[in-house]
Amino acid sequence: MKKVILGVIAVAVVATGAIIGISQVRGQKDGRSFMGMKHGRGMGIGINLRALNLTEDQNAKVKAIFDASRETMKPLMNDMRANHQKLAELNKVVFDEGATRQLANEQAAIMAKMIVERERTKSQIWAILTEEQKAKATEMRSVKRERKMGHKLEKTDAKTPQE
Repeated sequence: MKKVILGVIAVAVVATGAIIGISQVRGQKDGRSFMGMKHGRGMGIGINLRALNLTEDQNAKVKAIFDASRETMKPLMNDMRANHQKLAELNKVVFDEGATRQLANEQAAIMAKMIVERERTKSQIWAILTEEQKAKATEMRSVKRERKMGHKLEKTDAKTPQE
């Protein structure tokens, strides 16, 4: 019985390691993310730019937009990180609701600025796309949304007890 349990545990450990290894390799090809942008450029804006076959001029403009956005986001990310550290240190000994609420409000303000910057970046990129590229991006977004909703429905169906 012990051998069977140890065998199952060994298989689970090996399988977990394989899954983690595959997931890290699968998302990267030649240093590029799944969106085709190096080191996360393009991530989080909801547009698969690689699939839109941008021209050289458009690629140069997109790079300039991302570079400017990155410079705006850096201090916000640093503020976010500092707030996380303050929050982690704050309540180690005794919970202080007032100070926690203040840090949460600061965090919300930082997140609002980040959302505005991300939407500004999307808007600037959208402005340089051709009508065909905009149509293709809209179609890809719809397909992605439908696929996502399908996965959510599958999860919900799996959770509901069958009679």
